[in-house]
Amino acid sequence: MVSSELENFFKRISELEKRLREYIKREIEDTIRELRRELIHQEDMFKPMWHHEGYLRPLYSIRDRGSFIEIYVDLPRADEKSIDIWFKDNYVYIRARLKEDVRFHRLSGRSGEIEFQEYREVVELPFKIDPNRVRVDARRGRVKITIYR
Repeated sequence: MVSSELENFFKRISELEKRLREYIKREIEDTIRELRRELIHQEDMFKPMWHHEGYLRPLYSIRDRGSFIEIYVDLPRADEKSIDIWFKDNYVYIRARLKEDVRFHRLSGRSGEIEFQEYREVVELPFKIDPNRVRVDARRGRVKITIYR
């Protein structure tokens, strides 16, 4: 009787140890995934905001609301009729023409002039996007993209 109770006790301890190890492993993996996402986001912050091919990268922010994600995109001076947003796999593609070309003289030490005609950006998300579960609102140069999981 005592030996079977002892066996059950050790089985329960073994099972608790196994579940604890699995829990810790999942938590560590989730933390590493989140750190990778954050590092990718931080890396994006240091990319130039313009490209020599004549486009600007818009400022944007991502908010995780649990059951959905909101992406806020700032497109000042963009022609609202030209805003084009599409989705493929886990990527959001954003493109919009400027109402009028923007020119800068001697940008980053270059002699001469550089001209921008549009905005372009690609945003990567950690899950595949179903285009049927997306809502896009564009007003006065600001776009809000709501993507339901």
